[in-house]
Amino acid sequence: MSPRPFRINIADTDIQDLKTRLARTRWPNEPLGNERWDWGTNLTYMHRLIDYWRDAFDWRRAEAELNRFPQFIAKIASANGEHHHIHFIRERGSGRNPRPLILTHGWPSTFREFLDVIEPLAHPERFGGNAEDGFDIVVPSLLGYGFSSRPLLPVGPAVIAELWHALMHDVLGYKTYAAQAGDWGSFVTSRLALQHPESVTAIHLTMLPLRPYLKHPSQAPVSAEEAAWIKAMQAWWRQEEGYRVIQSTKPMALAFALMDSPAGLAAWLADKYWRLGDTEKLHPFEGMERRFPHHVMCTQLSLYWFTQTINSANTLYKVGPAEGSASLKPGQRVEVPTAYSEYPMDVLPPTPESWARRSYNLVRYQHMPRGGHFAAMEEPKLFADDVRSFFRP
Repeated sequence: MSPRPFRINIADTDIQDLKTRLARTRWPNEPLGNERWDWGTNLTYMHRLIDYWRDAFDWRRAEAELNRFPQFIAKIASANGEHHHIHFIRERGSGRNPRPLILTHGWPSTFREFLDVIEPLAHPERFGGNAEDGFDIVVPSLLGYGFSSRPLLPVGPAVIAELWHALMHDVLGYKTYAAQAGDWGSFVTSRLALQHPESVTAIHLTMLPLRPYLKHPSQAPVSAEEAAWIKAMQAWWRQEEGYRVIQSTKPMALAFALMDSPAGLAAWLADKYWRLGDTEKLHPFEGMERRFPHHVMCTQLSLYWFTQTINSANTLYKVGPAEGSASLKPGQRVEVPTAYSEYPMDVLPPTPESWARRSYNLVRYQHMPRGGHFAAMEEPKLFADDVRSFFRP
């Protein structure tokens, strides 16, 4: 089970093919009144993004940034007998006994989301901190994402959690380890804590995916605050869940367009960065570009494009609910010590602390001053300081 070293090296022909396809983009019309993306991805923003991706984006620079840290591929078998190739970064930390920490991204993201926090977490002394606070950082690509393999039979967070435990415990040799995640990564990390509490020392989340069984005697009646939050969340999903409905029912119907058109891929993903990032939304593109500079966005988009993984990534939305990995059994909750940091996305209502305690052994609850769904990428220093301060004890 020894992992093999890996280095990203995209062929020149693939880079040229991308530029050719971008040059042949067919543009849609746009209804009046889409300055705030009410109809979906804004046309002016897309013209600016595609122009940059085609003419100014330097993939080789991005590739060098991604290759800064040691990368590996580990071959791990799942319970159904299929062997998966898991891509991951491993940066050994400073200090006498760096603690192992696995960071897991979600959708529509990649392992690049954590690129700016790896060094501060592994080597805090380089940023004015104490070397003894260093972590051994492991950043895998979710199965079906990036340079991890595309499963023949799609699997959900509970199965991926078993692969992650095998990676940390069996491949890398950590008897115990901590975990941090958001989005789909928070599903995987929550399942990891449920399924392997003997190894997972603590978890830090920026999303709380598990849902309690409210009819169990251990659950108090829903409070007025919780009821208002549930109602607000339902209203938000009615407005925003179009992408989720498609990806959780007929992802193949969408796949042909996203696999064939880089502009289509960019528009589909950019809408989620606008909605879920802590972006100022008074202008069609200024706030979006400040929060997610074109180079960063195009790096994320290019990872999906070059690895041809948008469909295998999207299928997690279908297999995840089918697996039931978000639903807790009667009386069940995560007993591993849990921290939750609520980042102030202006499109989602804050989660009541009482709701978090229903599903998790919550030992820390933070309201962060800024940053959104892609916290490590949006506010790397704030994120790294928060994660370090939680795991330090």
